[in-house]
Amino acid sequence: MNNPRRSIARLSSPGAALSLVLALAQGPDAAAAEGRSVFIHLKTGITQDDNQMCVAFSVAQAAVEAGDAVEMFFDAAAVFDLQNMPTQGDATTQPATKPAEEDTRPYNLRYDLPDKLKEILSEQFGIPIEELPGDYFAYLAMLQEMGATITYNGAMANLVSLAKSVKGGESITDMAEPLGLAEIVEHRAQADVYFVY
Repeated sequence: MNNPRRSIARLSSPGAALSLVLALAQGPDAAAAEGRSVFIHLKTGITQDDNQMCVAFSVAQAAVEAGDAVEMFFDAAAVFDLQNMPTQGDATTQPATKPAEEDTRPYNLRYDLPDKLKEILSEQFGIPIEELPGDYFAYLAMLQEMGATITYNGAMANLVSLAKSVKGGESITDMAEPLGLAEIVEHRAQADVYFVY
């Protein structure tokens, strides 16, 4: 049975998705929309297409700003974006330029936010550019501070050896919670609004 309150946003253009969500969040009906459960499904890794993550994070901010309960679910290739930087003694592949040893933040999320995105976020949310996060990890941390929940596919992490078990997560940032397959289905089914990137 279809629930008329539920909607799916599958927009091919990241710009179109961002424009739609920002308009919905700030439009005259924003107050009526408060309290929705928004499930943002990130399946494309930042190294595959950084536009997907750019829009997903911005959509998450718009939804949180609108008063919605937001879950950012990392799946498939996007699970790698949560992988902590290997420590000195780790045998996993390390990038050519390694940051200070104590910095184990996820390497992929260290990409700087594009200047144009910062301009858009500043305009849309009234935040001075200098107060916006500098990279995607800081942006994700800000979204979590604002109330977004960060989860990931624990089975996928286990499959690609980022975790020793579905609920493991030994190589994943501790800001994200692993979900088992049944939990993924449950979280998605309970969402009022679903975005996929």
